[in-house]
Amino acid sequence: MSIYILHNQDLLRKEEFTLKIDNRSFLYSDGFFETIKVINFKCFNFSYHYKRIEKSCNLFKFNFNISESVLNTSLEKLAKKNNIVGGRIRVVFFRDSGGKYLPLNNSSSFVAEIESGENYFSFNKNGLEIGLYTEIKKGINSFSNCKSTSATISVFSSIYAKENNWDDCLIVNSKNNIIQSSNSNLFIVRDNIIITPSKLDACVNGTMRSFIIQNFKVQERSITEQELLEADELFLTNAIQGVRWVEKLMEKKYQSHNIARLVFDKLNLETYLQS
Repeated sequence: MSIYILHNQDLLRKEEFTLKIDNRSFLYSDGFFETIKVINFKCFNFSYHYKRIEKSCNLFKFNFNISESVLNTSLEKLAKKNNIVGGRIRVVFFRDSGGKYLPLNNSSSFVAEIESGENYFSFNKNGLEIGLYTEIKKGINSFSNCKSTSATISVFSSIYAKENNWDDCLIVNSKNNIIQSSNSNLFIVRDNIIITPSKLDACVNGTMRSFIIQNFKVQERSITEQELLEADELFLTNAIQGVRWVEKLMEKKYQSHNIARLVFDKLNLETYLQS
């Protein structure tokens, strides 16, 4: 874990920073977070992340006036200050303290920390074994696509996956459509057509999802449980792990991961170009 953290634009030693008890993200989940891959001290795919940060700030009605270049430079300074060449940065944005349900104002702050990890993306040698979690269903609303600090479904679906010795679990929305996994966006392949759940179905608007949609022909629409069982391939994507292919969904076994490999190769090329 990091020795230094970034509070707004100030680098501080970790022990110098304390979270106030009246922090609104802690009290009311009045905030959101962003997780960013670091490769060679640089924030990978940062333009996608910044666009999502701007959209989330507008949604939460946060006053936010830091430019893309300034924020990017600040986060890269955090990586260099901690001497972490490759890893992940987690940034939490929250409305400043004050008020109860009604905030005193819309001023906001953020805090970022970094931890070391792979300085590249790797393609999983063994396919994932995943399940389906339906006990809590994700509601469809304007906040569904952002990464709110309220992550109950992701927490409990992850616990459910561990209890069943799965690598991950898919989750559903209030209409019983499949939307994502506990921590990743979902893509299925049928007859060489790549399909991913629509944002209207409440999936997180993932930065890796956006990258794939920009670089491949992808259908965005609702996906049913039956379609999962009829698909030729399943793969999961997120900003940190890149592309991971699925070998088994409960009792269904997939025989191919060719398209997932093509997507990974494109990601690998982009990694080289950005490094």
